[in-house]
Amino acid sequence: MRRLLATSRGRLYAALAAVVVACAALGGAAWFASPSPSALGHRVEARLRGTGGRAIPLSKMPLILQHAVVATEDERFYRHHGIDVIGVLRALPYDITHLSLAQGASTITEQLAKVLYLGGNDHNPWRKLEDAAVAVKLENRYSKATILAAYLNSAYFGEQAYGVQAAAERYFGLPARSLDPAQATMLAGLIQAPSVYDPLRNPELGRARQTEVLRSLVRSGYFAEAHAAAVLAQPLRLRNGSVLAPIVDIDLSPAPAFVWWQLAVGAILTFIGSLSLIAFRRRRLGRAFTRVAITLVLLTVIVVGLGTVVRSFRTA
Repeated sequence: MRRLLATSRGRLYAALAAVVVACAALGGAAWFASPSPSALGHRVEARLRGTGGRAIPLSKMPLILQHAVVATEDERFYRHHGIDVIGVLRALPYDITHLSLAQGASTITEQLAKVLYLGGNDHNPWRKLEDAAVAVKLENRYSKATILAAYLNSAYFGEQAYGVQAAAERYFGLPARSLDPAQATMLAGLIQAPSVYDPLRNPELGRARQTEVLRSLVRSGYFAEAHAAAVLAQPLRLRNGSVLAPIVDIDLSPAPAFVWWQLAVGAILTFIGSLSLIAFRRRRLGRAFTRVAITLVLLTVIVVGLGTVVRSFRTA
């Protein structure tokens, strides 16, 4: 055993095993430290208390609103179990190169966990792990419909409107069940950045965001391109009496399945990193610390390359 560990390959395997064990330990610790996903409905009511918002069942929310939110916020919502592994892989290149968690790839379930169970804070690695743990727990206990309803009832839409019912009344003077496709897609676009896309204060940005929502609906197969264009071609009246001008002659076709330059860069990084790692491991140059440092750098290049390849596929 000592002879095995004395070899460079043995040390590499030992290091990889240590990383796997450490990750498993962190994951287990986050699982046990994270809150129980109990009383989801009560937590939604607690969030709405004092805001004027009111929870409504999913059956009273237009189907187009549900589709628009899923297509825009979490296109694989019905295919993952709380954690979008593909989304995480796509976010890796940015997060690693910027040493940040800005591209967190948060799913609808993770956003719900953050808001209702973690006090709205997931800006450090430990909180991200707890966020993911609570998301998996929520998916184990509740149906997708229940999770989506809780999300739409607790989301902040700007203008002091918490929940889709309050948002529909605030922006359009209507109950949520009466929203048409234009109104529903406008509201769906607010969740990401309510103050930025507020149609009352920033009508042009609000319309631009609505266009992105409709493009997401086309890409996900919920809308035909002609139907989406027809939604934008109509003026949109807001509750305060202002009218957003129609938008015509805009391309709503979905983006290409992948981005060529990202695919090429990712493939080149992966190839160069892999080739360099193989060559370096065979030569065994430098001291032990130097070899470990160079190996980690090359592994990082490979991970970034693979992540960039995955990121290049827009609808992967």
